[in-house]
Amino acid sequence: MNTVKKCRLVLSSLPVLLAVLFLNSVSVAADPGKNGKIAFQANYTGSVQIYTVKPDGTDLFQVTNLPAANDVFAMWPDFSPDGKQIVFPHDMTGALELYVVNPDGTNLTQITHDGRFHLAPHWSPDGTHIVFGTAGKYGLGVIGTIRADGTDFRMLTTPVWEALAGEYTADGRHIIFTTQQDGYVSALWIMNTDGKHLRRLSDPRLTASIPDVSPDGEQVVFNDKQNFPGLSSIFKMNLQDNTVIRLTSPERNAGLPVFSPDGKKLLFVSDQASPGSLDTWVMDADGSHQRLLIKGGAAENWGVQP
Repeated sequence: MNTVKKCRLVLSSLPVLLAVLFLNSVSVAADPGKNGKIAFQANYTGSVQIYTVKPDGTDLFQVTNLPAANDVFAMWPDFSPDGKQIVFPHDMTGALELYVVNPDGTNLTQITHDGRFHLAPHWSPDGTHIVFGTAGKYGLGVIGTIRADGTDFRMLTTPVWEALAGEYTADGRHIIFTTQQDGYVSALWIMNTDGKHLRRLSDPRLTASIPDVSPDGEQVVFNDKQNFPGLSSIFKMNLQDNTVIRLTSPERNAGLPVFSPDGKKLLFVSDQASPGSLDTWVMDADGSHQRLLIKGGAAENWGVQP
């Protein structure tokens, strides 16, 4: 294997960049769910809020209408496995705390209260826990988990290496995340849900980041170019043998891929239709049949059909 240059950089994570732009062997899980609505963040009314829409782009609904303390607003929504709640970060208290809300906008509840930044939350497959990026001892991002009711907050990764964007595997036994572990620019690593038994998944030359695991637990999608200039592409890795294929063209900017509940589609963010702005696109899980779905909306997540 070629020598990969190691470096000590703070991750300019894509979730953080999105906030700025908008201010402008793994076991197989249960059968995949049916595709429900899509939650996403967008600025349609002068502030960034959470919206939902049907997979065909109809029935747009504004979930939140919240003020912001530091111009960050609502961002990075994630549907619960049963489709009954959405978790997202918001800075209305002056810090990026985590909130849950029903898809109809009711029962807004704050679940963190510690004044740290909390970013990119994702539910566990059983809906009992949430994994997210948070601030560690030295101001760098670490992976944390919390119960859905706000109790049992734990930090899982070392504060020495930046780590963000955690995602549970489909069996709920592991977490795949983005990190600079061992001094690489960015790579995907996997660990047990208690933070033990870490190992690297991706070749560091890909500078992989922002993973999403397929509903069957067999694959993970991610984007490259973390901390590097140039166009980002979407890749897919087989978790049994770590083979990797590219899904999007190197001539187009694409990232933040998310599997549909049935595993047949991928949502992703791209500026190919409107350079300088982000839109949500959809494609088949093999990278084919790409089409624009949500104009001006990104950081999306696909819910199950109730």
